[in-house]
Amino acid sequence: MLSVPDFFPAIGAFFDGSLLQAGALWTLRNVPGFPPIIQTVHILGIAVVMGSAVLLNLRILGLAMPRQPIADVTRRVLPWLWWALPVMLISGAFFVLGRPNRYFNNPVFAWKMSFLLPVLTLTLFYYLMSRRQEDYWQLNPSRVLQGRAIAVISLALWMMVAVSGRWIAYLEYLQYPLWGFEVYDAGPQPSFLLGVENWALSQIIASTNWFPLLESIHVIAAALVVGSILWVDLRLLGLAATRYPISQLSSDLIAWTWGAFAVASITGLGMFITRAASHVLNPAFQWKGALLLLAGINMAYFHFRVYKEVDQWDTVADTPTQVKLAGGLSLFLWAGVMLAGRWVGHII
Repeated sequence: MLSVPDFFPAIGAFFDGSLLQAGALWTLRNVPGFPPIIQTVHILGIAVVMGSAVLLNLRILGLAMPRQPIADVTRRVLPWLWWALPVMLISGAFFVLGRPNRYFNNPVFAWKMSFLLPVLTLTLFYYLMSRRQEDYWQLNPSRVLQGRAIAVISLALWMMVAVSGRWIAYLEYLQYPLWGFEVYDAGPQPSFLLGVENWALSQIIASTNWFPLLESIHVIAAALVVGSILWVDLRLLGLAATRYPISQLSSDLIAWTWGAFAVASITGLGMFITRAASHVLNPAFQWKGALLLLAGINMAYFHFRVYKEVDQWDTVADTPTQVKLAGGLSLFLWAGVMLAGRWVGHII
């Protein structure tokens, strides 16, 4: 039986009926488009976390950006995490305060907090020790092992924070877990897409724990895509990592970007087939597809046209206008993809 700590319901009762709840509910109900917009802001905050803490942990373990010193990566990326956290806190607070009893009586929300507090403590400890002495975690083999242990635990905790954040809305799937059932034969369908919705695989995903699991993996992968692209785009704009050549930064991150994109595409396809016919008619889904296409065109134009002259601006901090436009447009389009993705579920 799932349960929550005794003090959690008391916190929910404290906020229930308060001015904070009234303000949150008024904003969610009366500001046009606010729920998906603030959810997108929250997910973009997750993307910054993926692009900072997660990539730093991967660097510590020697799995990403191997040519960049750990101390330099730490100094460069973790301040972005500290800025992202208040954004995530404020954006998430609208939903928590709007329905405090729903959250503070939800054991999955309690799990999320139990994962979040330790990982923030670990990250802060690692950061403060790095500030205290630049090469603190590389001084001797013992420190290196400690740093790697922190990285492994931190990665696991960040993943659990993200997963539990998605499963808050799927509590009944944990209380009554179902991974399969006897599918039914819906017979001939009037269209191909309705036929897709009635595939055995589509039925199983739509009606079991596979759907929230795929959605959790999809959100994490999409956040890692945007988080890894973020650093390249910020470098193109001359706002971060200006000590590193653009070509080096891009080559260090491209494998993670494409790997995460592949995972996001596969899990997204798994969710799409459960409502294929309605999704293709959903304006938000259409916008998401269009923005993805534009982001791909922008990326292709940059790599096959602008990037041909990379030798001329590879190491400069103040990049040419054309390069900055490509970076800025990339950030704008990927943020739009995330926003459209959140709108899909808000248009019936």
